[in-house]
Amino acid sequence: MVGDYKSRPYLSIRKPKKPELYPMRTRTLFLCLVLLCSQLAIGQDLSPRKAYVNLYAKMAVKEMKRTGIPASITLAQGILESGNGQSRLATEGNNHFGIKCHEDWKGKTMFVDDDKPNECFRVYRNPVQSFKDHSAFLASRSRYDDLFNLDPRDFKTWASGLKAAGYATSPTYAEKLIRIIEAEELYRFDAQVIKPATRGTKAHPRYKMTPAGAGYVLLEEGESLEQLAFDLGRKTPQILRFNEVHMTWDPVPGDRVYVTPKKTDTARKLRKISTCRLASGEDPWTIAQRYGITLKSLYDLNGWPVGHQPEAGSLIRVQGPKLAEPISGAK
Repeated sequence: MVGDYKSRPYLSIRKPKKPELYPMRTRTLFLCLVLLCSQLAIGQDLSPRKAYVNLYAKMAVKEMKRTGIPASITLAQGILESGNGQSRLATEGNNHFGIKCHEDWKGKTMFVDDDKPNECFRVYRNPVQSFKDHSAFLASRSRYDDLFNLDPRDFKTWASGLKAAGYATSPTYAEKLIRIIEAEELYRFDAQVIKPATRGTKAHPRYKMTPAGAGYVLLEEGESLEQLAFDLGRKTPQILRFNEVHMTWDPVPGDRVYVTPKKTDTARKLRKISTCRLASGEDPWTIAQRYGITLKSLYDLNGWPVGHQPEAGSLIRVQGPKLAEPISGAK
Protein backbone atom coordinates (compact mmCIF):
# COMPACT_ATOMS: atom_id res chain seq x y z
CA MET A 1 0.00 0.00 0.00
CA VAL A 2 1.52 3.15 -1.19
CA GLY A 3 0.70 5.53 1.15
CA ASP A 4 0.77 4.53 4.81
CA TYR A 5 1.07 7.95 6.38
CA LYS A 6 3.05 6.54 9.27
CA SER A 7 5.86 5.59 6.89
CA ARG A 8 6.18 9.07 5.49
CA PRO A 9 8.67 11.06 7.55
CA TYR A 10 7.55 14.33 6.05
CA LEU A 11 4.01 13.84 7.30
CA SER A 12 4.54 14.37 11.00
CA ILE A 13 1.50 14.46 13.26
CA ARG A 14 3.39 16.53 15.87
CA LYS A 15 2.14 20.05 16.29
CA PRO A 16 4.63 22.68 15.24
CA LYS A 17 6.22 24.62 18.09
CA LYS A 18 4.85 28.06 18.72
CA PRO A 19 7.46 30.75 18.64
CA GLU A 20 8.44 31.80 22.20
CA LEU A 21 6.96 35.11 23.13
CA TYR A 22 9.90 35.78 25.47
CA PRO A 23 13.11 33.85 24.66
CA MET A 24 15.09 32.37 27.57
CA ARG A 25 17.76 35.08 27.39
CA THR A 26 15.12 37.80 27.65
CA ARG A 27 13.42 36.12 30.59
CA THR A 28 16.73 35.76 32.44
CA LEU A 29 17.58 39.41 31.86
CA PHE A 30 14.15 40.46 33.06
CA LEU A 31 14.51 38.39 36.24
CA CYS A 32 17.91 39.94 36.98
CA LEU A 33 16.46 43.41 36.57
CA VAL A 34 13.61 42.59 38.99
CA LEU A 35 16.06 41.29 41.59
CA LEU A 36 18.29 44.34 41.18
CA CYS A 37 15.36 46.72 41.59
CA SER A 38 14.22 44.82 44.69
CA GLN A 39 17.66 45.14 46.24
CA LEU A 40 17.79 48.83 45.45
CA ALA A 41 14.37 49.33 47.01
CA ILE A 42 15.45 47.52 50.16
CA GLY A 43 18.57 49.66 50.33
CA GLN A 44 16.47 52.81 50.02
CA ASP A 45 14.18 51.67 52.84
CA LEU A 46 17.17 51.22 55.17
CA SER A 47 17.70 54.61 56.80
CA PRO A 48 21.25 55.92 57.36
CA ARG A 49 20.80 55.45 61.10
CA LYS A 50 19.70 51.81 60.78
CA ALA A 51 22.53 51.19 58.33
CA TYR A 52 24.97 52.60 60.88
CA VAL A 53 23.60 50.30 63.59
CA ASN A 54 23.85 47.27 61.32
CA LEU A 55 27.42 48.14 60.45
CA TYR A 56 28.84 48.99 63.88
CA ALA A 57 26.71 47.12 66.45
CA LYS A 58 29.22 44.26 66.72
CA MET A 59 32.02 46.75 67.46
CA ALA A 60 29.96 48.36 70.22
CA VAL A 61 29.11 44.98 71.76
CA LYS A 62 32.77 43.94 71.63
CA GLU A 63 33.79 47.15 73.42
CA MET A 64 31.12 46.61 76.06
CA LYS A 65 32.50 43.15 76.77
CA ARG A 66 35.99 44.61 77.01
CA THR A 67 35.33 47.79 79.02
CA GLY A 68 31.78 47.74 80.40
CA ILE A 69 30.61 50.81 78.46
CA PRO A 70 27.03 50.08 77.35
CA ALA A 71 26.83 49.24 73.66
CA SER A 72 23.67 51.35 73.45
CA ILE A 73 25.57 54.42 74.63
CA THR A 74 28.49 53.80 72.26
CA LEU A 75 26.19 53.39 69.26
CA ALA A 76 24.04 56.39 70.17
CA GLN A 77 27.12 58.59 70.57
CA GLY A 78 28.51 57.34 67.28
CA ILE A 79 25.23 58.07 65.51
CA LEU A 80 24.94 61.54 67.02
CA GLU A 81 28.58 62.63 66.79
CA SER A 82 29.21 61.30 63.28
CA GLY A 83 25.86 62.15 61.70
CA ASN A 84 25.16 58.45 61.07
CA GLY A 85 28.73 57.99 59.87
CA GLN A 86 28.39 60.66 57.17
CA SER A 87 30.16 63.63 58.76
CA ARG A 88 33.48 64.89 57.45
CA LEU A 89 35.21 63.71 60.63
CA ALA A 90 33.87 60.19 60.09
CA THR A 91 34.40 59.92 56.34
CA GLU A 92 37.85 61.57 56.17
CA GLY A 93 39.24 60.91 59.64
CA ASN A 94 37.35 57.78 60.80
CA ASN A 95 36.52 59.79 63.93
CA HIS A 96 33.03 58.64 64.97
CA PHE A 97 32.88 60.25 68.41
CA GLY A 98 34.09 63.81 67.87
CA ILE A 99 37.12 63.30 70.10
CA LYS A 100 39.48 66.26 69.93
CA CYS A 101 43.24 66.03 69.97
CA HIS A 102 44.03 67.00 73.58
CA GLU A 103 47.62 67.07 74.81
CA ASP A 104 48.05 63.28 75.00
CA TRP A 105 47.27 62.52 71.33
CA LYS A 106 50.32 61.59 69.23
CA GLY A 107 48.58 60.40 66.07
CA LYS A 108 47.38 62.13 62.93
CA THR A 109 45.06 65.12 63.15
CA MET A 110 42.63 67.17 61.09
CA PHE A 111 41.14 70.60 61.67
CA VAL A 112 37.39 71.21 61.57
CA ASP A 113 35.18 74.09 62.72
CA ASP A 114 33.26 72.99 65.83
CA ASP A 115 32.59 74.98 69.00
CA LYS A 116 35.44 77.16 67.79
CA PRO A 117 36.87 77.66 64.30
CA ASN A 118 39.56 75.28 63.08
CA GLU A 119 39.66 72.91 66.07
CA CYS A 120 42.01 69.91 66.19
CA PHE A 121 40.46 66.43 66.01
CA ARG A 122 41.97 62.95 66.10
CA VAL A 123 42.34 60.92 62.91
CA TYR A 124 42.21 57.11 62.97
CA ARG A 125 43.28 54.42 60.53
CA ASN A 126 39.82 52.84 60.59
CA PRO A 127 36.54 52.88 62.56
CA VAL A 128 37.72 50.03 64.80
CA GLN A 129 40.51 52.24 66.14
CA SER A 130 37.97 55.01 66.72
CA PHE A 131 35.68 52.74 68.76
CA LYS A 132 38.60 51.47 70.85
CA ASP A 133 39.90 54.99 71.48
CA HIS A 134 36.41 56.10 72.54
CA SER A 135 36.45 53.41 75.24
CA ALA A 136 39.99 54.36 76.29
CA PHE A 137 39.06 58.05 76.38
CA LEU A 138 36.23 57.45 78.86
CA ALA A 139 38.11 54.88 80.95
CA SER A 140 41.29 56.95 81.32
CA ARG A 141 39.75 60.24 82.50
CA SER A 142 38.78 60.62 86.14
CA ARG A 143 35.76 62.78 85.41
CA TYR A 144 34.05 59.73 83.90
CA ASP A 145 34.89 57.39 86.81
CA ASP A 146 31.40 57.51 88.31
CA LEU A 147 29.90 56.20 85.08
CA PHE A 148 31.59 52.83 85.52
CA ASN A 149 29.80 52.36 88.87
CA LEU A 150 26.40 52.56 87.16
CA ASP A 151 24.21 49.68 86.05
CA PRO A 152 25.27 49.13 82.41
CA ARG A 153 21.61 48.62 81.50
CA ASP A 154 20.71 52.07 82.85
CA PHE A 155 21.39 53.97 79.63
CA LYS A 156 19.43 57.03 80.79
CA THR A 157 21.73 57.63 83.77
CA TRP A 158 24.76 56.92 81.58
CA ALA A 159 23.57 59.54 79.08
CA SER A 160 23.01 62.09 81.85
CA GLY A 161 26.40 61.26 83.36
CA LEU A 162 28.20 61.86 80.07
CA LYS A 163 26.60 65.29 79.77
CA ALA A 164 27.33 66.14 83.42
CA ALA A 165 30.98 65.10 82.99
CA GLY A 166 31.36 67.50 80.08
CA TYR A 167 31.52 65.15 77.09
CA ALA A 168 29.47 67.58 74.99
CA THR A 169 28.43 71.23 75.24
CA SER A 170 24.85 70.78 74.02
CA PRO A 171 22.41 71.24 76.93
CA THR A 172 20.15 68.54 75.46
CA TYR A 173 22.93 66.02 74.78
CA ALA A 174 21.57 63.40 77.21
CA GLU A 175 18.03 63.70 75.85
CA LYS A 176 19.30 63.27 72.29
CA LEU A 177 21.15 60.08 73.21
CA ILE A 178 18.14 58.67 75.03
CA ARG A 179 15.83 59.38 72.09
CA ILE A 180 18.19 57.60 69.70
CA ILE A 181 18.52 54.58 72.01
CA GLU A 182 14.77 54.25 72.47
CA ALA A 183 13.92 54.87 68.81
CA GLU A 184 16.35 52.20 67.58
CA GLU A 185 15.98 49.91 70.63
CA LEU A 186 19.75 49.97 71.08
CA TYR A 187 19.44 48.59 74.63
CA ARG A 188 18.95 45.18 73.02
CA PHE A 189 22.68 45.11 72.36
CA ASP A 190 23.42 45.67 76.05
CA ALA A 191 21.39 42.56 76.80
CA GLN A 192 23.65 40.52 74.51
CA VAL A 193 26.42 41.12 77.03
CA ILE A 194 24.44 41.13 80.28
CA LYS A 195 21.90 38.36 80.37
CA PRO A 196 19.47 39.42 83.09
CA ALA A 197 18.65 36.71 85.61
CA THR A 198 15.16 38.18 85.78
CA ARG A 199 14.29 37.33 82.16
CA GLY A 200 10.74 36.06 82.07
CA THR A 201 7.59 37.66 83.45
CA LYS A 202 6.98 35.72 86.66
CA ALA A 203 10.70 35.35 87.36
CA HIS A 204 11.07 39.10 87.82
CA PRO A 205 11.89 39.85 91.50
CA ARG A 206 9.34 42.70 91.61
CA TYR A 207 6.52 40.74 89.96
CA LYS A 208 3.23 40.96 91.86
CA MET A 209 -0.39 40.03 91.21
CA THR A 210 -3.69 41.75 91.91
CA PRO A 211 -6.52 39.82 93.62
CA ALA A 212 -8.07 39.51 90.17
CA GLY A 213 -4.91 37.76 88.91
CA ALA A 214 -3.24 40.43 86.75
CA GLY A 215 0.56 40.59 86.96
CA TYR A 216 2.33 43.91 87.41
CA VAL A 217 5.68 45.52 88.31
CA LEU A 218 6.24 48.87 90.01
CA LEU A 219 8.53 51.03 87.90
CA GLU A 220 11.78 52.03 89.61
CA GLU A 221 13.85 55.21 89.40
CA GLY A 222 15.90 55.34 86.19
CA GLU A 223 14.06 52.37 84.66
CA SER A 224 12.52 52.85 81.25
CA LEU A 225 9.42 51.09 80.01
CA GLU A 226 11.44 49.71 77.11
CA GLN A 227 14.09 48.22 79.37
CA LEU A 228 11.47 46.68 81.66
CA ALA A 229 9.76 45.10 78.66
CA PHE A 230 13.05 43.65 77.47
CA ASP A 231 13.90 42.23 80.90
CA LEU A 232 10.52 40.54 81.00
CA GLY A 233 10.94 39.02 77.56
CA ARG A 234 8.13 41.20 76.25
CA LYS A 235 7.80 43.77 73.48
CA THR A 236 7.01 47.36 74.41
CA PRO A 237 3.77 47.40 72.32
CA GLN A 238 2.60 44.38 74.35
CA ILE A 239 3.15 46.23 77.61
CA LEU A 240 1.30 49.26 76.26
CA ARG A 241 -1.59 47.04 75.21
CA PHE A 242 -1.77 45.37 78.64
CA ASN A 243 -2.05 48.83 80.21
CA GLU A 244 -4.58 50.11 77.64
CA VAL A 245 -2.41 53.11 76.71
CA HIS A 246 -0.76 54.59 73.65
CA MET A 247 2.90 55.14 72.73
CA THR A 248 2.81 58.55 74.43
CA TRP A 249 2.41 56.97 77.89
CA ASP A 250 5.30 58.03 80.10
CA PRO A 251 5.05 56.22 83.46
CA VAL A 252 6.98 57.59 86.43
CA PRO A 253 8.78 55.69 89.21
CA GLY A 254 6.23 53.97 91.44
CA ASP A 255 3.64 53.57 88.69
CA ARG A 256 2.03 50.17 88.32
CA VAL A 257 2.91 48.64 84.95
CA TYR A 258 0.91 45.56 83.98
CA VAL A 259 3.07 42.89 82.39
CA THR A 260 0.26 40.40 81.77
CA PRO A 261 -3.21 41.18 80.42
CA LYS A 262 -5.61 42.79 82.88
CA LYS A 263 -8.67 40.70 83.67
CA THR A 264 -11.91 41.02 81.74
CA ASP A 265 -14.47 38.99 83.68
CA THR A 266 -12.71 37.76 86.84
CA ALA A 267 -13.90 40.76 88.85
CA ARG A 268 -17.53 40.09 87.86
CA LYS A 269 -17.30 36.43 88.87
CA LEU A 270 -16.20 37.21 92.42
CA ARG A 271 -19.21 37.12 94.76
CA LYS A 272 -17.86 39.65 97.23
CA ILE A 273 -18.74 43.21 96.30
CA SER A 274 -15.92 45.73 96.50
CA THR A 275 -16.18 49.46 95.82
CA CYS A 276 -14.05 52.58 95.96
CA ARG A 277 -14.63 56.31 95.66
CA LEU A 278 -13.23 58.32 92.79
CA ALA A 279 -10.76 60.92 94.05
CA SER A 280 -10.37 64.35 92.50
CA GLY A 281 -8.26 64.18 89.34
CA GLU A 282 -8.86 60.44 88.83
CA ASP A 283 -10.64 58.83 85.91
CA PRO A 284 -11.90 55.31 85.12
CA TRP A 285 -8.51 54.31 83.67
CA THR A 286 -6.82 55.19 86.99
CA ILE A 287 -9.26 52.90 88.84
CA ALA A 288 -8.84 50.12 86.27
CA GLN A 289 -5.06 50.32 86.72
CA ARG A 290 -5.33 50.24 90.51
CA TYR A 291 -7.44 47.08 90.57
CA GLY A 292 -6.03 45.29 87.53
CA ILE A 293 -9.23 45.10 85.51
CA THR A 294 -9.91 46.28 81.99
CA LEU A 295 -11.78 49.48 81.29
CA LYS A 296 -14.53 47.49 79.60
CA SER A 297 -15.00 45.38 82.74
CA LEU A 298 -15.11 48.50 84.89
CA TYR A 299 -17.76 50.07 82.66
CA ASP A 300 -19.79 46.84 82.65
CA LEU A 301 -19.59 46.44 86.43
CA ASN A 302 -21.01 49.92 86.91
CA GLY A 303 -23.49 49.94 84.05
CA TRP A 304 -21.84 52.96 82.44
CA PRO A 305 -22.01 53.83 78.76
CA VAL A 306 -18.64 53.79 76.97
CA GLY A 307 -16.70 57.00 77.61
CA HIS A 308 -18.63 57.93 80.76
CA GLN A 309 -16.68 60.10 83.22
CA PRO A 310 -18.02 59.82 86.79
CA GLU A 311 -17.81 62.77 89.14
CA ALA A 312 -15.22 63.01 91.88
CA GLY A 313 -16.50 61.25 95.00
CA SER A 314 -18.61 58.78 93.02
CA LEU A 315 -18.91 55.26 94.43
CA ILE A 316 -17.44 52.80 91.94
CA ARG A 317 -17.83 49.05 91.94
CA VAL A 318 -14.57 47.22 91.14
CA GLN A 319 -15.60 43.68 92.07
CA GLY A 320 -18.80 41.66 92.29
CA PRO A 321 -21.88 40.93 90.14
CA LYS A 322 -22.77 43.35 87.38
CA LEU A 323 -25.13 46.13 88.45
CA ALA A 324 -28.62 46.28 87.02
CA GLU A 325 -28.62 50.07 87.34
CA PRO A 326 -25.65 52.44 87.19
CA ILE A 327 -24.50 54.06 90.42
CA SER A 328 -22.55 56.90 88.81
CA GLY A 329 -22.77 60.06 90.86
CA ALA A 330 -23.56 58.18 94.10
CA LYS A 331 -21.96 59.83 97.10
